[in-house]
Amino acid sequence: MEIQAQRVENILILSLDGRLDAFGAEQLDAALKSQLTEEDRAVVIDLAQVAYLSSGGIRTLLATEKRLKPRGSGIQLCCVQSYPLKVLAMAGFDQFFAIHPTQEVALAHARALIRSTGTVVDWDSLSSYTLGGARLSVFECSPESAVLKITSDISKVLYARLGDEDICTRRFSETEYSIGLGALGASVTECAPYLGEMITIGGTMVWLPTDGHDTPDFLIPKRDTGEVTIYTGFNVALDGTFNDIIVMESENGSPFSISELYAAIFAFAREHRPNFKGLVSLALWADLNALYSSGVKISPIRKFAPANREMIMHPDNINTWFDIATESRYQGETMVGFGMGLDLQRELSAYDQDGVNALFYLHPANIGTKKLLLHNHGVIFKHLPWTRSANLDAEIRRIVAEGEFLDMRHLLDNTSVTRALIGVSYIADIVFEEATTIELVGECAGWTETFEQLTKKLHQDCSEVQLTPLTGGFSGSLVFRVNAWDRGGRKEMPLVLKLGPWSDIHDEIQGYETHVKRYIQNNATQIIQHCKLGEYGGILYNFVGITGTESKIGSLEDFYRAHSTEEVIAAFDKLFRVVLKAWYGQPKLKEISLYEEYGSFYNYEAIRAYAQSHFGITPDQELIELPFGLGTSVNPLYFAEQVMPARRSKIMSVYEASVHGDLNMKNVLMDEEKNMWLIDFSETGHGHILKDIAKLEAVMKFETFVLESEAQVREVVALEQLFLNVSALGEIPQLPDTIENPEVRKAFRCVQRLREYANVITLLDEDLTQYYFSLLWYTLIVLAYGSVNEYAKQYAWISASLLCQKLL
Repeated sequence: MEIQAQRVENILILSLDGRLDAFGAEQLDAALKSQLTEEDRAVVIDLAQVAYLSSGGIRTLLATEKRLKPRGSGIQLCCVQSYPLKVLAMAGFDQFFAIHPTQEVALAHARALIRSTGTVVDWDSLSSYTLGGARLSVFECSPESAVLKITSDISKVLYARLGDEDICTRRFSETEYSIGLGALGASVTECAPYLGEMITIGGTMVWLPTDGHDTPDFLIPKRDTGEVTIYTGFNVALDGTFNDIIVMESENGSPFSISELYAAIFAFAREHRPNFKGLVSLALWADLNALYSSGVKISPIRKFAPANREMIMHPDNINTWFDIATESRYQGETMVGFGMGLDLQRELSAYDQDGVNALFYLHPANIGTKKLLLHNHGVIFKHLPWTRSANLDAEIRRIVAEGEFLDMRHLLDNTSVTRALIGVSYIADIVFEEATTIELVGECAGWTETFEQLTKKLHQDCSEVQLTPLTGGFSGSLVFRVNAWDRGGRKEMPLVLKLGPWSDIHDEIQGYETHVKRYIQNNATQIIQHCKLGEYGGILYNFVGITGTESKIGSLEDFYRAHSTEEVIAAFDKLFRVVLKAWYGQPKLKEISLYEEYGSFYNYEAIRAYAQSHFGITPDQELIELPFGLGTSVNPLYFAEQVMPARRSKIMSVYEASVHGDLNMKNVLMDEEKNMWLIDFSETGHGHILKDIAKLEAVMKFETFVLESEAQVREVVALEQLFLNVSALGEIPQLPDTIENPEVRKAFRCVQRLREYANVITLLDEDLTQYYFSLLWYTLIVLAYGSVNEYAKQYAWISASLLCQKLL
């Protein structure tokens, strides 16, 4: 175990590389004892390079957590690989430890914990200021600068012009304090019609769905897994910390409005804060006197845009688009909120005018003044006892977790409170989130602008995405290994990206959701995110390689071409004995019609047209002359159109199991340690158990070597007949020593091994007929392939004919 220690802002970071077993735990314990000081309240432990974790490692982590807990903090784990995460979950500690996707996020949480704990303030001894009838007690807590980050284009919201491409995704950890327009759901398509007023605060996201029910919804995650994301059409988030914590109370007991609250803070800041440029953001905990609110009633997407093409706040549209509550509500309850205010009495040239315009749009329902502009959202809970505290963030989290939720609204400026605990950030700058840059490594035929937009949509939390094409994926789609860097510059764990026609992407998502996720639950790749733009879509698969962020990935096809026959067969053994064991492990004997199961050939019209144009064959001929004078045999077209439909009622007892349905070597991904992951689930489901093996045999025979002459076709047809002239599935013929082409020998050596697995997974059912059905289906469709030459198609035609003859 190698351990690297560093300190960032006085926070200890330990980066581990190796196995966190009993011995590794001793090394970690020694490192903690030498590096951890009595002043430390948080430590970040980076497990990106740790592929193995045992109870010994957990005990050391637990001891460190207990050591830090009395100091008001603890350990922050980050970049936890798949196997260690499973071990933590099995031991019941995945919810006990704080686990974060990146080191940057873990550091942010460590900073927040340190800020929110251990600070005791004597409020009565602080300087106080009386401004506009309110008394302000101010605690200076941080000199760090803060900025507001803007995501998306407010003009598209105001004119109801949002499209799927304008809706961004955000992790919970990236939006500690933010307001805007958002929704929760499984996809952009699902969320877009319900986008409504949104706030993220205290670790939760609260939003008002535009579904006509006027009932806010919320989600409070125990930890940010990165798999449930926030969809937003416009978002403003605080990037930084609170500079001041202010207790604000009325001098005479009268309530004060939100606009009066901001005016008092502006007056204080102009006098006492040289870094105040005119813009602040506020988080607050207040006793509510009167709530006046507004809320958008219709999602501002293109399909709902006003017919008059005016803004949704145009006098002709506002009553349709907004629910404006001008009667007082929720007196005496508790409100937490977040927002921002602009002091119009300040010289504002320090800010980008486009940024200012995005933050503050004129709302007809706001009474407003010529001295300030405000934009605030609030969440209302049943009353909780109010107290002065320097730990505002911790108090807000407590209220969100424990309080009885009542409502969430966009606040009008005349909303009033009787007292408030306020976290003030003096904003140094307004920044628009930079576009994600995409880099393609090498040539990539088929790359389009739509694919680039999809990639950016699926990586909106990244500053840079590097795509390395893989050979995976089926026709019409592109598959990439993804290296990505977050907006803090830290490299994320590798993923796999697939882009293609939405019909194919949709089928794959369905196959994953309805079958793989439900029945398999092994190391099949998980679909963690998907997106649709027009007629195309994209999928992100998780991939956690053995070496973390630097892990390499390729396909089984790449491995096949670069390794010896023995190494390839060993890889096949692992594929069937480990990866596919859960798929075929519990087959069920069923009475089914294989004539019906295999009666509909993929792209049959193209197959038929090819046979007619190249061989002069029509479906009404029962027998045909094979190419190259190889004799007379059954016409595959006749068998497909005449024999199979007539025999559909014929039932056979065969085994059924979970099958991938398109198991070729492009759909099996491998890392440098030969760990395997499956992708492409569009054909996945319960089916005839031999489908996958027959598909792989067809791949071996028609796609792994190139035929360039009649003599070579004759050689492989002779091998084909050798494998057809057996009497049982378990009878594996020996290969002759006369095979001249080493690639042909390699392919048929693999076919031998596949036949052995066909015999095993059918529980030693020796009936060859069922295998011939499956093999015929995957053989005949080769005639429709654009990726093989004419000799390969002639070989496939001959092979299909010989299979039909066996089935007759």
